[in-house]
Amino acid sequence: IVLIFVFFPASYVRVGYGGETSPEKIKISAMNRLERNSFIIYCDEYNQSLAEEVAGILEQTWRIPQERLGLSLGSFRIALIVPKEEATNWNGALIEMSLLETIFIWIGWRAPIFPLWFPYKVSSLQELSSMELFSIYWAIPHEAMENSLVKKIYHDRSNRWIGDGLSEYVSFITSGELAPKVQASTLRSRRLEIQNLLEREGNRTSYNLAQEFLYGTELEDRVELAGYGVSLAFWLQIAQKHGEGVIKAFWQRLSQRGFPNAKEAAQILSELTGEDIWTKLQQMDLHEALRTLEQAGARP
Repeated sequence: IVLIFVFFPASYVRVGYGGETSPEKIKISAMNRLERNSFIIYCDEYNQSLAEEVAGILEQTWRIPQERLGLSLGSFRIALIVPKEEATNWNGALIEMSLLETIFIWIGWRAPIFPLWFPYKVSSLQELSSMELFSIYWAIPHEAMENSLVKKIYHDRSNRWIGDGLSEYVSFITSGELAPKVQASTLRSRRLEIQNLLEREGNRTSYNLAQEFLYGTELEDRVELAGYGVSLAFWLQIAQKHGEGVIKAFWQRLSQRGFPNAKEAAQILSELTGEDIWTKLQQMDLHEALRTLEQAGARP
């Protein structure tokens, strides 16, 4: 029974592109571990120096939201998957996890594993474009932040304006300090997602973050995708109008309230800002959201 729990492959994280050839299987247990205070990077022996480079960036990334917002990104794990040799059509990999590992992640005893995958051999992050660096400077802080919030807020699926919204804001401020080009390219993508929604639904002028951006719900792609940019615009507007200190105070008060639902959380923010936050969440002006994201991208 012990052998089954420790060695039986119970789950996989698929990374890379689809294709006709079978992806390489990689066991987490067989990879090298690069440990820092808050995160672990798994890598093979060929990519140890690259893992060190990633770790240096993530140490800075973890510091920024803690200092500016009082938000901890918590524990997180990254699997660095890079081909050993030059490969023009590498089909990716399956990260294999044992039954024990899978259970620990499922019950929250261990952090999830985020795959950091590159389609070709890389010796330094300097070789990567802004699009390829998105995973390091935007996706990882987003996922780490959301993972640290998930148990606190997602008992109410309408709290996604907090979960994904604050995670987007964290990625915005960290990329702004560490990788402005990544920030600029991601803001363009977020604007495009909102513009696509406006073009496809010609009569739409607003977005309801409390009803149209729900955690764990399969929504129409264009509606759900737009929620990332709209929720980011929401927190940008809060920070611009009231200062980032309001976000820090909001999270401190929210943490003391047990498990508030979306309306209760909105009431906390209303008390801090003097705005009717619940109404604002339900009637986010899409054109104003676009202007907010555009102005945020234009600032030096």
